Amino acid sequence: MGLLGVLLLSPLLAGLPAPLPLSAQELDAGHLYLREAGRRVGTERFRVWRTGSTVNAFASVEMVQRAAWLVRLQMDPDLLPMKYEIREGVSALVSGERFPDRVRFHFATPEGERWKQYPVQDAGAILEPGVAHHYLVLVRALRETPDGRLTAILPLDGRTVTVRLAARTEEGVSLGEESVDATRYDVDMEGALHRVWLDAEDRLLRVLDAEGREALRAPAGG
Repeated sequence: MGLLGVLLLSPLLAGLPAPLPLSAQELDAGHLYLREAGRRVGTERFRVWRTGSTVNAFASVEMVQRAAWLVRLQMDPDLLPMKYEIREGVSALVSGERFPDRVRFHFATPEGERWKQYPVQDAGAILEPGVAHHYLVLVRALRETPDGRLTAILPLDGRTVTVRLAARTEEGVSLGEESVDATRYDVDMEGALHRVWLDAEDRLLRVLDAEGREALRAPAGG
């Protein structure tokens, strides 16, 4: 059985949070409220952790207008995507894998199966609109690039975009009754501005994307 098949049987896919191996380093884990036009439309529970030379990100994204998604991304130490999957119920909407010269994605649709691939140099990050924790990984990756720029793949949209870290500003975030010191990262995606707030420990606090979708971290105990 391939690695993606093994992941489907993992307890991590049963829900969050789940215990991590003792050797794992947790980078962030949280519960996000998802809003559109000021209305609560869903929740996202996510975890990002490092085990040895592998960085993993996993989330359960529940939306009122569709079935829940289970989203899994596996990366190398430089945060380059290696394997990717979105499951909706028992079905895999998309699964992807990195090869030496390309990144290939498999899609299951009502019309049948299809494949799409990209040159490996276009796979600096994976970004799925509406999946908030991907912005945490994206900002971390952008900070490590020499010029704050990379090419990201939007798998379900079937395209690539050039992403640039445009600015960073010290700006707090209100979580319930608490105001948390944070850094706001302005991410330019081919002219569209996305904003991501991280705290001093690099935890994801808020995302406001160019389409006005917002993800806000639930207050402690919330």
